[in-house]
Order: sequence, then structure tokens, then C-alpha cells
Amino acid sequence: MDYSNIIKEVGRGKHHARDLDPSTAKELYRAILAGQVPDLELGGLLIAFRIKGEAEGEMLGFYEAMQEQVMALQAPADMPPPIVIPSYNGARKQANLTPLLALALARLGFPVVVHGVTEDPNRVTSAEIFHELGIAPQLSVLAAQSALVMGSGPVFIPVAQLCPPLDTQLTLRWRMGVRNSAHTLAKLATPFHHHMHWRLSSVSHPEYITRVGAFFRAINSSALLMNGTEGETYANPQRLTRIFGLHQGEQRLLLDPQLYPLPPLESLPAARDAVTTARWTEACMRGEFALPQAIRLQLACILTATGQTCDIALALDYIDRIISRS
Repeated sequence: MDYSNIIKEVGRGKHHARDLDPSTAKELYRAILAGQVPDLELGGLLIAFRIKGEAEGEMLGFYEAMQEQVMALQAPADMPPPIVIPSYNGARKQANLTPLLALALARLGFPVVVHGVTEDPNRVTSAEIFHELGIAPQLSVLAAQSALVMGSGPVFIPVAQLCPPLDTQLTLRWRMGVRNSAHTLAKLATPFHHHMHWRLSSVSHPEYITRVGAFFRAINSSALLMNGTEGETYANPQRLTRIFGLHQGEQRLLLDPQLYPLPPLESLPAARDAVTTARWTEACMRGEFALPQAIRLQLACILTATGQTCDIALALDYIDRIISRS
């Protein structure tokens, strides 16, 4: 590929850059993941897309190239559709409740796959909390598939095993000082290439809901979409936001926060470190603490969207019977 010509197109700045067509974007990202782009040109491309932003066609091309490299798993038979949860941000200010969400979904009978980074020098990752919970990472396709079929709890797959070339690009953040396209793509990755499943997806700003929703419709995939909590995909126990469901090309509002005011005070981990969060999570799953209302409502949306219950009210009752009173 003529990388200098591509940089000339995408590197003209936010207002003058031109978008690549999907096929060129796919070919380019294949080359990036294969390590074929020289360092100088790679740095130029990553910064150019960081400034310009990826257009819808570019994101589709990048995504298709990435998925060619992602681990493939089979959805377990005779079970609800798997739930895929990306976890690439962790906790910076408040405790990371992604592991709690994953454990609750598994308790409700869903096969659950969480994938993400294992460490971050500035944040508490889900991987660290899973470690404190005694949930080991799955380091091969065989191990991950076996754990998924056993259904004993959430399956955590480090991104280094899920898609090694993507992990390589993610780690360039620490060398370059800024994030790149891989940080967006990683949150879209799924190991279920040809099986019905649901992805949990979050955005950092409300205006991105439309953009990410359009992406899922373009690939005809099912997802629950919401504003995240510090980049994670669990509902913020301190500030509930709208939750949308995307299925069979349609997007609908599943949860309007105005209809479900949060209680003023709830029991939450006393600190954000992995040990404190893990012990609180265990206590919550034992019923010693009530599930945060935002998490209950998110679980109810998942049950409703996937057809396990008919509406939010029935879902909340089911959650209380299976988890809160267990």
C-alpha cells in the first residue's frame, strides 16, 4: 500500500481530511495488525485518525479486519444468548462494578464473556478484581470454550489472547501518549462470529449514541447501548442514563431514567482498589448488600431485550428472586 498517499488523505486535519472507503480501510487495518506498516508511517496514521476521527465506512473496514484476528467461540446450546462485555478502562474515581454485573448475569443463567486489559498503571482493571474473586483468565480457545460450556461463572479473556495484534496496538498508547483506533475497536470485538449474542456497549458522550447505534445496525448485530461509567459498560449507580436496545436493525429505548429515580444513598465499595471491590462484590452476591438500583435496572433491560422476560417490572421481580434473596 502507498502509506504516504493515505496519510496525505487522512492527515489534513479535522476539517479537511478525506475518509477512506471501507475496502481501503480494511486493507490498511489488516496491514497494521500484521505489523507491516513501518513505525514512522504507523505513528502518522494513528495520530491522523486520532485527530480526524474514524468515519462510519472506515470503522466498518477496521472492524472487519480486526474480527478476522479475534478468537472464535461457540455459543453454548440450550442456554440464553451469550452476553459479551468489554472492559478496557477500569476504575479511576469510583469502584469498578463490571465484575459485579458479569457475576449477576451468570447467576441469571447467561453465558458471559468479559474481555479486556489485564493491567493499567492508573486504573483498577476488571482483571485485577476477577483475580481477587478467584476467577482466573482463560488463556486459550479450548480453555475459554470449556469454561463457557460449564457455565459456572463469567469467562474472562485477556485481550492478549482474544486478539494478540489488537493488544499490540493498544499498548502503543503508553509509547505515544494518546489512545488510537484500537481503543474503540476493542470495545466492539466479539468471539461469537456466527452465533446469536448480545454485546454491551458504552459511549463517553451522549452524541455518540447515534454513531455507535448506526454501526451496530450496519453489521446487523444485537447490543445494549448506553453512556458508560468511566468508560466501563455498567450502569452508574450514582447517575442513571438511558439504555437502548439494538436488534434486527432496529433501535429502541429500553430504559428512561426519568421513570426510575435512583435512591439517594446506596451501599457501595468503600474504596476503589481491587481487594475492597472484590470483597464488597462477594457480599453483594451473597445478599448482604442490595444490588445497586442502576445495576438491577441494567440487568432488567438485558433480560427484557433478550426475551427472557416480557417487561422491566417482571425482570426486576425475577432478579430479586434469583439474586437479592438468594
